[in-house]
Amino acid sequence: MVIVGFLVYTYFMAKKILVIDDDFNIAKKSKEELLKAGYAVAVAYSAKEGMEKLIAEKPDCVLLDLVLPDESGFKVAQDIKALPEFIDIPIIAASLKHEEVDKHIAAKSGITVYVEKPIDYKRLLFDIQDVLGGK
Repeated sequence: MVIVGFLVYTYFMAKKILVIDDDFNIAKKSKEELLKAGYAVAVAYSAKEGMEKLIAEKPDCVLLDLVLPDESGFKVAQDIKALPEFIDIPIIAASLKHEEVDKHIAAKSGITVYVEKPIDYKRLLFDIQDVLGGK
């Protein structure tokens, strides 16, 4: 019973990351790595589901794929930042796009950090700590 109470306490006290990625394997690996690092994690596999979970889960940070089946990740980032309660939420973009122009568009779309796929999870965890103020 004490362990269950601790787990519930930890879940509600942990910073929450919303992963939006249509690639099941990447979403699963991201979730596993983030959970191991002590974060609470919600996962969405489309832009529409991601926006719904954003509102429902109220995460502290978003890990966003830029190529989604139903909407550009750049547009999703703009939509997130257009919501007053999420204007300051850090968004970390993960993408196979390695061109400088994509990084420029990401910055203009409200994306805080741009990481290239395949994701270096050690680096990603440092990026998350940085955008969350070391938490």
